[in-house]
Amino acid sequence: MKRGWHRSLAASLLAASLWGSGAVGALASAPVPTMSQRAHQWSRDALGSDPVDTIGSSGCALTAVTMVTNAYGYSTNPQLLNRWLAAHGGYIQNDLLLWRQATAVTQGAVRWQWLHVPGMASQLRTDDQDIEDLPPQSMVEAQLDAGRLVVAEVRLYGGMHFVVITGHSGHTLLINDPWFGDRSTLQARYGAYAQAVHSAQIYYRN
Repeated sequence: MKRGWHRSLAASLLAASLWGSGAVGALASAPVPTMSQRAHQWSRDALGSDPVDTIGSSGCALTAVTMVTNAYGYSTNPQLLNRWLAAHGGYIQNDLLLWRQATAVTQGAVRWQWLHVPGMASQLRTDDQDIEDLPPQSMVEAQLDAGRLVVAEVRLYGGMHFVVITGHSGHTLLINDPWFGDRSTLQARYGAYAQAVHSAQIYYRN
């Protein structure tokens, strides 16, 4: 992962300058804590019931949702949420996160809705899913302006990865990245929205 270090540092410095300059156009109403899937407390825990994958190697979605639930007042961490999900049907195929079930631990305090479902199995579709080919950035910005949080699917070193979009400065999207455990911007780290984002979903306080 060292090949991404310099780019990561530059992205982090850019994000810091945006926060410090007061140039933020819109932040979600709740502060979003940064968490790392690779933190020593839980990085070696098995993800779900998978015999190989761990929170550290593959727990980006889990950690993203953990950041969201904490932002909305439900205190947990990737280790505790992972254990709860493993015991309450939160994964399919050992370690594939069921996004709706990931909020069930909050007993309805946090809700979830799709903005984009590429190739989602039909049995997982439900009436409150808003399915688009790919939500335009303006839709994501509108959700952020409404105080909601957006979890976006991107690519990290060629693999599927998830980050939390926490706000925007103009059209620059601010993110918390569970792989790096830091704040950055989508554009600096992953590129332009239309090329970087493969799906998006929203979380909001009920």
